Parts: sequence; C-alpha cells; structure tokens
Amino acid sequence: MSQSGTKGMVAYVLSFTAWTMTVGVTTPVETAAGMAFPLKQSIPLSALGKIGGAFCQYVLAKYLFSDYAREKMKDNEWMGKIDKSFKSHPFGVALIWRFSPLPEFVKNVGPSLVKTLKTRYQLLAILAHGLPFTILWSFMGAETAAVARGGEASVLLKRLVAIISSVGLFVSPTLFGMWLKGLGDDTKSESQ
Repeated sequence: MSQSGTKGMVAYVLSFTAWTMTVGVTTPVETAAGMAFPLKQSIPLSALGKIGGAFCQYVLAKYLFSDYAREKMKDNEWMGKIDKSFKSHPFGVALIWRFSPLPEFVKNVGPSLVKTLKTRYQLLAILAHGLPFTILWSFMGAETAAVARGGEASVLLKRLVAIISSVGLFVSPTLFGMWLKGLGDDTKSESQ
C-alpha cells in the first residue's frame, strides 16, 4: 500500500477503519504502518483509521442499536449508576473508559448505551486516547525499520515505552477499578 500513492493511503485508512471496528487491536497495525509508510504519512493515516473506526463503531451503536440494548438492560442496577456517573463527569468518565483495560468493542459501544453522554465527549475521549498511542506506535514502527536497516535504537523511545507500559499495567486499571468501586459504593449507600 505504501508504494501505491493516494490509492494505497486511502486503502490503508479504509482497511484500518474496518479493522478497528471488527478486530479492535490496533497496535500491530499502527506499528506496521510506521515501518511501511514515512512517519509523516503513517501518523495521520493511522489516526484517521483508528479514530475513524472507533468513532464509527460508537455512532453506529448509539444511533442504530442503543435503544434495543437499553431496553434489554433496563433492569440492570449498574446502568443507572453508570449513567449518573457519565452525567456528572462526561469527559472524565469517557476518558477513564478509553484508558481502561476493557476490549476496544466495549470501549466504543459501552458509552453509546449511556443516554446522557453527548457524542462530543466521546469523540474528545477517543482523540485524547487515540492520538498519543498512534504517534507512539508509528514511531515504534519507524524505529524498528531504521534499526533493521542498521540504525541505532532511540533511548527516548525505550523510556517512553517503559512509561506507557507502567501506565497501561498499573495506572489505567487502578483508575478504572476505583471508578467501579465508587459506583458500587453508591449502590450500597442507596440500598441502606
């Protein structure tokens, strides 16, 4: 695709959008794009594909399927708590969902079931979460290609990956767990 000019770039973005909506695991694709395309192309192309796919999945779920899903979940005690939390802190909770250890499908579709969440907050959360990781994995791919050609590995990139890994392994799950615990605490206090 990288040798096919504009057609290749469009094909990559559309393929990556479909991939994001169906498979969800984007890291290997973004890394491969960083290896295949020049960095100044791989970052915007990957961002369009990943963010476009996540947003399309959210929009489809919100505007086509959410009424049916909400009806099925109307007696679920957690849905009211989640809705209340999103209503109180829409961007913050949307961001916690984006950085959570949940599968991509749940990150994209779950918030679509929350009636009070405005689409703009979900889009902002998708952007705030997606862009930094797209940049990171594109750089990782570009550096991997450079090292394969005999270049030197970047110490800065190694440090960034270490920091991101610790955030992904410890900070994100902890914040999500604290948010869930807070919802549970609210449930207990209301039942007393």
